[in-house]
Amino acid sequence: MMKLQFRNPVPSFRCRLALIFSISFFYIPAPVNAQQRYAYFRNAMGSEFNLVFYAPNDSIAKAASDSVFKRIDYLNTILSDYLDGSETNRLSATAGSGKAFAASEILFDILQKSLYYSKQSNGTFDVTVGPMVQLWRRALRRNFFPDSLQILEVKQAVGYKKVRLRAKNRAVILTQKGMRIDFGGIGKGYAADDALRVLRAFNITCAFLDAGGDLTIGDAPPQKEGWEIEVSSGGKDSTSKRVLILSHCGVATSGNTYRFLEHKGVRYSHIVDPRTGLGLVTHTRTTVIAPNGTAADALATAFSVSGIEEGKRLAKKIKKSRVWLLEQNGREWKSPNFH
Repeated sequence: MMKLQFRNPVPSFRCRLALIFSISFFYIPAPVNAQQRYAYFRNAMGSEFNLVFYAPNDSIAKAASDSVFKRIDYLNTILSDYLDGSETNRLSATAGSGKAFAASEILFDILQKSLYYSKQSNGTFDVTVGPMVQLWRRALRRNFFPDSLQILEVKQAVGYKKVRLRAKNRAVILTQKGMRIDFGGIGKGYAADDALRVLRAFNITCAFLDAGGDLTIGDAPPQKEGWEIEVSSGGKDSTSKRVLILSHCGVATSGNTYRFLEHKGVRYSHIVDPRTGLGLVTHTRTTVIAPNGTAADALATAFSVSGIEEGKRLAKKIKKSRVWLLEQNGREWKSPNFH
């Protein structure tokens, strides 16, 4: 999770994401006759959400921010795998029953997008990874290494091709017993995109939302070409940083922080490869710039699993996205369009 540190609360404040991969935002006060800048913070979906936008006055800003966070809380009741009564968990409870689940418009929409990126990434992002995530959560919490039978069991319950969608009536069938849907690799980016749609209902378009490190960026600030975003690989020299001027896109990082489980001298990450059922042993820090937050979030998850060599092939398929990968051994790769 990425953490914003507020170092200066005045209108020209600077937020810095203090991580190995970091993104920093610099704000310059708008002219007196322009709209005012507003910033709001809230804990949601297990992360810190930081919302910044320009609005004409305090009353509109408050109404807009309240609507955004109300919407995010509502999305959480649908997408969470922690809330027992969430729609996602109710869907997962039908796995293997042969019964079609009548999904809400939101759940069906994010499932469609998730299956698209699961296919595009050849399964390095897989929305059905839930059983593996649950197993490794328990393993890390109780400090045990999953045995081969446990891993085999969860592998049998994972695979995006085992999800059936019927668009006509928004029906979903999970064909394998034990399947669990997990939106952890796409949900916050999706929520950030939705938040900016809420703002547009208030005629607010100059905005961005940082959803625990997954950003959705709208129009540029007044009289600016875009938001100044510093992307850093964590190195001390100038080549480890790059400042980009961005608008109308999503930016996400993955692989910034790891929890480890050590077994026979090997450190296994809490981030699981959906294809093997094992925690990653090679760690790739990833920054992705994509057309929207949903795409950036899902692809950052995929690239953090794929590593550089497989990531190069994936990047050729995802032509509208820009990628920067850094492996723990110091090896790095940027897609040719990362500028």
